[in-house]
Formats: sequence, C-alpha cells, structure tokens
Amino acid sequence: MKSLFYTIFIIGGAFLAYDYFGAPPGQKIVFKSLNPPKQKKVVTAAVVPEQKPDVTPATPASVKSVVAEKPKPVEATPAPAPVAASSGPKFDPIEVLTGNWLKIPSSAFPREVALKQDAMFKMSVGASKIMAGAKVFALAAENGQLTLAPTPTSPARALVPIDGTDLKELLNDVYEKWKVVRAEELKAIAAKKQQLAAQPEAAPSSGEVEAGGKPVRGSDGGYPLLIASMKRGQVTEIKPEHITGWQDPQPAKIQGKNGWAVKVNYEASTIFGLQPVEAQALVLDGRVTGWFYTGSGEEVP
Repeated sequence: MKSLFYTIFIIGGAFLAYDYFGAPPGQKIVFKSLNPPKQKKVVTAAVVPEQKPDVTPATPASVKSVVAEKPKPVEATPAPAPVAASSGPKFDPIEVLTGNWLKIPSSAFPREVALKQDAMFKMSVGASKIMAGAKVFALAAENGQLTLAPTPTSPARALVPIDGTDLKELLNDVYEKWKVVRAEELKAIAAKKQQLAAQPEAAPSSGEVEAGGKPVRGSDGGYPLLIASMKRGQVTEIKPEHITGWQDPQPAKIQGKNGWAVKVNYEASTIFGLQPVEAQALVLDGRVTGWFYTGSGEEVP
C-alpha cells in the first residue's frame, strides 16, 4: 500500500516539476499564473479609400442634362427655295457627235484645212508632194483617215490621218460658235412655249382624232393633229417640210393613263447641217402633250 502511495507521490512530483519547469509558457496546467496573459485577437479591416465628391465645374452641356429646360415653341420650317434653272442648255462634246472623230458626217465636207505634215497626192499620170503648212481640201473622212484634194475640183487624192491636219481645231471652233447661237435659239423657244401654255387650246376635231383619242392619218400620210401642234409652236425643231416618215400610232401609258405615241422621222438642223433624227409625239385625250426624242427621252425643243 505504501509502495502505491510512493509511486503516486513520485509521479505527481514529477508532473508538478515538469509543469513548473518544463511546460512552455501558455501551456502550464497547475502553475497557470506563470502563463503569459492572453492577447486579444485583432482583426485588421480592409482600408477602403475615401471617395471624395466630384467637384469638377459643370460644363454647359452637363448643366443642360441636369436642369430641365422649358420647351420652346416649334417654328414652321420655311419651304425650300426653288432651285435656279440651269444657266443654259447642255451640249454634248464634239467627240460624241463625231464618234470620237471616227464618224464625221459627210455634210461636214468639203472643207479647207491646213496640212500639219507632208502629203503625197496621186493622180493617174503621177504624183506630187504638198508640204506641211499648205492649204488643201478635205473631201471625206473614214475611220480616222481624211481624203484630201489640192482643190475642190482636182482629181488628185491623198490620204492622211485627221491629226495630220487642223480639221479638229476647225470643227471645234465652228461648234463653239454654233452652241452660242443655239443657246439663244433655245431660250427664245422656251419663252414662246411658256406663252403658248398659257393660251387655251382648241378642242380637236373629228378629222384629227378618233373617238378613243387615237390620231387620224390624213390623205397625205401625215397626222393633222401633229401638224397643227408643229404650226402652233409646241415643237420648233420638227417642221412638216422636213419630215421623212410617219409611223403608225402605238398605245402608250401617259401620265398613268392610256394614250398614243406617234413616231416621226425628220431631218434636224445641226452643226453639220440637216441630220436624220427620230422623235415621237405623245397624245392623251386627243391632245399632244409633248414631243420627245425616242433615243434619250429628252424633250424636243
């Protein structure tokens, strides 16, 4: 019994000695006073940067977005001013009229030109050279080549390129002068048409149109309704004496209604003289509403 008591006493003493001398601070069980005081756990909060109010001065645009403006009365938008009419008619370049100088009308000849290069004129009995700078006569043009003669009645002939003469410069000069005259003519025609449009038009007779408004062909092959339109001045380029052919009326839609189109072939006055042209008269309700070129659709002056 005593041995058990000594054993417990020894073990208890060893434990007390260990707790006093060997147990690390903070882990002593009996001698708790030797433990260091517990420190409170400090939780570090995340630092949030302080947001300063925006003190940037407001711009006029930002002020408008914050301050509600009083609605302004809506002003009526004025009607756009009418577009000024073109200063004059538009003319195609002379290259268009001549097919880039490959299709010069025969009416442009004969014409005196100056040689820019020497030309050899051949005759049945020989040939002779005429030097550059001399004046000769251009009789015809084909595929960019001119047929020349020393005089209008000479049998001698020479072939030279168009650029071997001053023909282009001559025709350009003639064309520019013709455009000035033609522009004045077209201005007078436009003024006359305005006056004509203000005048009442007489009702067509039974000899001019059928009951359905179809133009009637006269005994001479023409159409009295269309001839009356020409004589009244509704069209000036087409003249009865220059008409070479009348075609049959064909049904056509005019201003969304059923009407008639009558094509005519005629000769028109151009820079190169009278040239064949085709146009058509549009007839609605027994009246000619206008004359138009069949190719471009432009109005015939």
